[in-house]
Amino acid sequence: MTSEPAVAELSIALSLRTQIEALNQDAETNCRVNQDAIKLLREKGLFAMTIPAAYGGSQLDPLDCLRIIETLSYADSAIGWSAMIYSKTAHLGAALPARWAKEIYGVERFKDRVDCPITAGAAAPTGKAKIVDGGIVVSGRWAWGSGTHHADWIAGGTLVYDTEGNVVTNRHDQPAAHLVFFEKKEVTLLDNWNTSGLRGTGSGDFEVEEVFVPEGRWTILGDPVTHVSGGLYEFPALSYFAAAVAAVPIGIATRAIDDFVDISKAKIPYGTSSKISTSAITQFQFGQAEALVAASRQYLWAAVSDVWSKVESGDAVETEDRRNIRLAACQATAMCAQAVDILYNSGGGTSLRADCSLQKHFRDIHAATQHRQVNPEFLRMAGAVRLDGEGSGQL
Repeated sequence: MTSEPAVAELSIALSLRTQIEALNQDAETNCRVNQDAIKLLREKGLFAMTIPAAYGGSQLDPLDCLRIIETLSYADSAIGWSAMIYSKTAHLGAALPARWAKEIYGVERFKDRVDCPITAGAAAPTGKAKIVDGGIVVSGRWAWGSGTHHADWIAGGTLVYDTEGNVVTNRHDQPAAHLVFFEKKEVTLLDNWNTSGLRGTGSGDFEVEEVFVPEGRWTILGDPVTHVSGGLYEFPALSYFAAAVAAVPIGIATRAIDDFVDISKAKIPYGTSSKISTSAITQFQFGQAEALVAASRQYLWAAVSDVWSKVESGDAVETEDRRNIRLAACQATAMCAQAVDILYNSGGGTSLRADCSLQKHFRDIHAATQHRQVNPEFLRMAGAVRLDGEGSGQL
């Protein structure tokens, strides 16, 4: 059942679809989300969904967050993708020491969520840091900085080295990937985002050089210490991340289905007198695409709901639970891409036109499939867990 707070926020997201699409029409040209669209979503509280309630956020249930991300992605892929990144980064707010979480996400930062803080970044540990008095000094460059143009704080995965030059390890004696939070003014954003799909996300590189970060303004990826209690933060972090990424392709594919209905009712192929909506093969392909998207959504939602039920009841989340969400997220992404491919091909030459929405959906969904969290390699890992018991730590 959808919780009451999410009903209101989901209703807001649904009501904003047309407005979001109109505001963000220039995103592909400028390679970043429109500032007015960001302002609107800030004011409506839709970027506060995973910020802890203790810091003034909404702290919604995981499935509610996924529904909102899907809804925003239906309206505009770049908006949905950015919301996904912002929600995941904020989800890590519970793992920050309270001092820093309050400064970054604290309730005093925004009134009625009008000035809701936004955090973005990249988790890959391509930064390097050395320990100094009072903290660390970080240098590095990160790719895939989605939504960083509008972020107040930007986080980057970093390996930290002690005074003897040894990398700091976690409790499993593995290199500890620190997700370090930088103030926006400390970060240089690079104008190198020029892709075919998800152009409007502004996912360019960013870098810092010899930036001092005070003690504790970071969390350890994969081995965090949770400072805020509550169901959302008991939900496996990587499982939420994978599911949130997959929610974007579900939104894109759902929009492609609806757009195709309109296209098929208007398109009459050259040399014929009938609209393609009356073609038996088109009808078959459309039904196939619909089934793929519906199956994707149901599998992912069910997997997340099962784990959420465990979290709410206080039961331990097992490897099999995380494995099931990973399978669902990867498969949903692949099946939604397949559905869009079917619709794109069914559209014929119309799909090639720059003003045809199917062309954009095709480009966007095939950009989404490249995200690490839904890479087919995780299907292999999930299979390996069951077949030979290896790889469970990465799920």
